[in-house]
Amino acid sequence: MNDAAGDLDLFDGGPPLRLLRLWGRFDPWHRHVVRRALVVIALGWLPLMALALVSGAYGHAEVLAAFLRDASVHARSLLAAPLLVLAEALCIPRLGAIAQSLGTRGIVPPSEGPAYEAVVRSIRRLRDSWMVEAFAVVLACAAALLLVSHVPAAFLPDWHRGDASAPLGRSLASWWHALVSLPLLLVLLLGWVWRLCLWAHYLWRVSRLKLRLVVSHPEGAAGLMVVGYSLRDFSPVGVAIGIIVAATELAHVVAGGAGSPEQLGRLALGTVGVVVVLFTAPLLVFSPPLLAAWRRGVVDYGALVQRVGEAFEDKWMAGPATPDTSEPLSSGDFSAVTDLYQSAGNAFTMRLVAVDLRSLLALAASTALPFGVVALAMVPFDKLFDQLVGMLL
Repeated sequence: MNDAAGDLDLFDGGPPLRLLRLWGRFDPWHRHVVRRALVVIALGWLPLMALALVSGAYGHAEVLAAFLRDASVHARSLLAAPLLVLAEALCIPRLGAIAQSLGTRGIVPPSEGPAYEAVVRSIRRLRDSWMVEAFAVVLACAAALLLVSHVPAAFLPDWHRGDASAPLGRSLASWWHALVSLPLLLVLLLGWVWRLCLWAHYLWRVSRLKLRLVVSHPEGAAGLMVVGYSLRDFSPVGVAIGIIVAATELAHVVAGGAGSPEQLGRLALGTVGVVVVLFTAPLLVFSPPLLAAWRRGVVDYGALVQRVGEAFEDKWMAGPATPDTSEPLSSGDFSAVTDLYQSAGNAFTMRLVAVDLRSLLALAASTALPFGVVALAMVPFDKLFDQLVGMLL
């Protein structure tokens, strides 16, 4: 098999990274990811603030006041969008490292080397597809145009509304949001959707190879638990999705809406459930080979344990005393049998899903974190203080 060092950038693509290559600003090592995050803020939020200030200066103070009160637009443009950019530097190299690990640590045997290289080539072709990049941009712009043409301004926050002379009755800030800020956020989200599709396709193709699975592996998944650790690497994306969803409820609360903890809890539970399912489902493609390996391991290790156990008991329990059996503590038979039983136990209790529970909980907690912040905002400070004092005392 070829050196898999190139697998580190296997998922380093998708919207809008292809556009950055065209622009000549692509950074394969993500050294300037903070700068890109600041550019996203400069494009998505600063013009909205400037246009709201202009509206306030020209006699529309209500537009500026409504914009400052709209927690959802600030959360999306100041937090979620740049976090989706920062997540590229955190998640993409980790996914590449997992792919490199699968290709070099022996899980993919040399006999499957050509097939694995074909998988890598397929992922690279999909990753660098111009059609995907163009489709993401067109889809984001189409969604923005649908928002402008079909959603009445009365259903939007007050800062979207302009005077009678404004196009379609919308403020300049509203137009910038619909034609720049919202498409930018959607392109970033679609980029992560595409990377998740690439990741799922890669795992599915690899799962169809004749993998070298060690059923007695101490990690509990025959050597495949490394893919289960990917869930915690998606945590920044989970936080961004949680911010986008929770910010809508927060804006409702700030605007004086009668939000309830029960409603927020249902929203949080649904969002966390969708995120966990989306990022966990690709890992299930390894369940069939894990099941086949477990069945084989139960039979093979069961026969070996039976044979060794019978010989051990015949020698130490049922047989006559001999010089070899007079000092059991000095014999290595007991430790050898114990080691064998431990390895067999790993095989018998092997997991059939390559999902790490702690990584799954980390992803769920990250997605739920923004809802916790909103929950604190919904509780009056005096009641929250009294509850904290009661817990301490």
